Parts: sequence; structure tokens; C-alpha cells
Amino acid sequence: MFAPGWLDAVNGTDLLQLWLDHLLVLSMLQHPDGMWTWGRFVVVYPSGNDDFADACVRYRQLLVDPSTFSAVTIEELLAAGALPDATVAALRARYLPR
Repeated sequence: MFAPGWLDAVNGTDLLQLWLDHLLVLSMLQHPDGMWTWGRFVVVYPSGNDDFADACVRYRQLLVDPSTFSAVTIEELLAAGALPDATVAALRARYLPR
């Protein structure tokens, strides 16, 4: 799942929390009851947060198989049409006040 040298790249860095959160998804996929057949850890961040965007790019580069990880800006998520209108309005009001 992870490229060689990933532990050195993650341990004690700003990528550690991403890795720990991603492990939750991976552990669900390995649960003995087989309830979860697929999963993806999706990080949602504001488009103006360049540090977080960079961290997501660096984290993805550590993955041999990135199919269980994705990153998207909150603006992209809200514009995708995948959420109910009331949810979009609530998220805009909370995270993108004008």
C-alpha cells in the first residue's frame, strides 16, 4: 500500500495525522466480518490552504495504490452537485462565509 521509505517520510511530520486517519479506512477494509468491500479516505480542505494541498500531494506520492485516498477542495465538493442543497447551504455558511 505504501512506497518504500514511507515511514521515514511520515513519522514526526505534518503527514502523520493523514496517515493515521487513512489507517482507519484501511482497517475497516480488513475487518473480519467483511462488511466493508471498499473505502476511500477523502480529505476536504479550503482552496486557499496551500499547506494542506501540498501535504496531500506529498502524502499521495507515498502511496503505491492511491485508490483509497483522495483530496478535494471544499469549493470543488460544493460545486460537484453531489450534496443536497440544504447541506451545501449549511457548509457554505459555516466554512465559506462571504
